[in-house]
Amino acid sequence: MDIFGLVLWGTVILYAIASLCFISALILKKGVLENLSFLLSIVALVCHIIATAIRWIDVGYGPYIGFFDALSSYALLTSFTYIALVVWRPTLKSIGTIVMPIAFILLAVALTSSPSDMGITPALASVWLVIHVIFAATAVTAVLVSCAIAVIYIMRDKGKEIELFKQLPDQPALDMLVFQFVSVGFILWTIMIIIGAVWANEAWGRYWGWDPIETWSLIAWVMYALCLHMRLTMGWKGRRFAYLALAAVPLMLFALIGVPFVWDSIHAAYLS
Repeated sequence: MDIFGLVLWGTVILYAIASLCFISALILKKGVLENLSFLLSIVALVCHIIATAIRWIDVGYGPYIGFFDALSSYALLTSFTYIALVVWRPTLKSIGTIVMPIAFILLAVALTSSPSDMGITPALASVWLVIHVIFAATAVTAVLVSCAIAVIYIMRDKGKEIELFKQLPDQPALDMLVFQFVSVGFILWTIMIIIGAVWANEAWGRYWGWDPIETWSLIAWVMYALCLHMRLTMGWKGRRFAYLALAAVPLMLFALIGVPFVWDSIHAAYLS
């Protein structure tokens, strides 16, 4: 196994251990375990960044082409966002109970596809593709974090008294965080679709062709637009909005990851 493989598998193991420690802290009500979990999360993130850098140098392009690189980047950005949130607001440390398992699952699923060098074609070398993928990855990160916070909000709202969750901000503050992350995800997703249209015109000579991934990206966009509409005009807050935010996440993930496995798509060459 080469250096990249060793660092990558070390990252997966660290994510797994951090996730188990978070869950153990939740069950055993041990704050010390939670602190250990957070430190392990930081180490895992550093290893993940190193693995990504090694691969970038080896293949000559960043983590924006192929199934493995896409999921790996989602895991990396989700982990990074969580740690940045805790640095900003230490009381949010407990959301790692949900976030770190998400990062672990994303990277573990990524490993079901062998990392491969797809080579840089003129279409792939476009700066529009890089920007398009950056906005897609950050949009996914925002909604995954909103998902983690929504899960914890619902657990607390149902009256589950969990010791480690008591240090978290109160319910209205968590509700606002879910709304803020959903809003950011929606804005980033909107920009992603616009930039994608520009890239599509450059690569294929048309802005929009109702390709399956384009269609499902639009469906996911409509779902998140509905979430914000229900929040801003219908006054949906709290548990109802949390459930709606959770329901929208699979659509976004399916649009980016699942569609190429179900339908033929001109995007598949860049995601397989």
